[in-house]
Amino acid sequence: MIVIIPSNRWVQLDYLQPLIESGARFLVVDDSEGSIRIDHPQFEVFNWSDRKKHLGKLDDGFPRRNGACRNFGFYLAWHRAEPNEIIIALDDDCKIETPDFAQKVECVLTQPATIQVETNVLHWNILDCYADIEDNVFPRGFPYSHRGLVTPSQFRTFHGKPAKFCLGLWQEVFDINAIDKIQGPNYRYPNSKLKYPSVAVPPGTLISVCSMNMQFRSELIPAVFQFPMNFEVMPGWVIDRYGDIWGGFVLKTLMDRMGDGLVVGEPIIRHLKEGNFQRNMWQEHICHLVNDEFIHLLLEGAQQLQSWTYLSMLAELGEFWKSRTERASALLKPYLRHLTYAIDCWVQALDGACRKDGF
Repeated sequence: MIVIIPSNRWVQLDYLQPLIESGARFLVVDDSEGSIRIDHPQFEVFNWSDRKKHLGKLDDGFPRRNGACRNFGFYLAWHRAEPNEIIIALDDDCKIETPDFAQKVECVLTQPATIQVETNVLHWNILDCYADIEDNVFPRGFPYSHRGLVTPSQFRTFHGKPAKFCLGLWQEVFDINAIDKIQGPNYRYPNSKLKYPSVAVPPGTLISVCSMNMQFRSELIPAVFQFPMNFEVMPGWVIDRYGDIWGGFVLKTLMDRMGDGLVVGEPIIRHLKEGNFQRNMWQEHICHLVNDEFIHLLLEGAQQLQSWTYLSMLAELGEFWKSRTERASALLKPYLRHLTYAIDCWVQALDGACRKDGF
């Protein structure tokens, strides 16, 4: 197992003890000039200077100063992982309290899925997996235009194949839109429980994929691309905090096309940190406004796909978005230019433009 953690402040080893004891290897993406030091044989730390050495000119297209910097860790894992190896993505404020965390990851990505959610809408609320939380709590990125279409989830027994991607859920601070914290339901659940350990999401259904706790097979790395964020689209206004959300919509769309399974549920982490919700509201605002437009462009582009590998499909999507950029709204247009350049760099980096050895 390879564990990837982005940070620009610290990594607390006691939060990760079960994975350390399991023998996992850790790649820490230090999103700074070099503020993190870890003296442990299972950990490697890579700062901005290290990125430049590995990526050369492609480094300009890899995100910095936000969680999408984890793309560099995924790039390293792509070149280092054994075939079918498990990759785990965690945030630095996530504490693992399950002693057998690694075994649960192995289990959920090896054993066939047995429970599937039944839904006939495009977006499914992953928080319906919980047994003991209030109604009308939605995860970050869930489109406001679809909230009125939501009905209580139904679950059925299911004889599926092993999933290739698991979105692990959380206790304590739930990951919701900042503006929903003003008058919305409670979003702190320190002892929350799941209805089922693992729930499969059917083809044709999108979910919010929060990157703080993800597990997946290494073949999916090209599709787990995190969108560059903190990009100004007009004076004083940015697109931010949707790098994993929009990346997750793409991931699920491509997995559906390949017939690969995605599940939600265990293993759970404890999410400890809550950001400044006033700042987060500003960061998320433009994304709320253009979320439906982006999803429309994704679904339109998916219908045009011709190839059958994750890397080539993402490259095709990037080319399709280039062709639609000038027709996009004034808010989304500059971001699409930025995004498609980042996708070009990502595809080149994974396709061998950077040497596979020499690490």
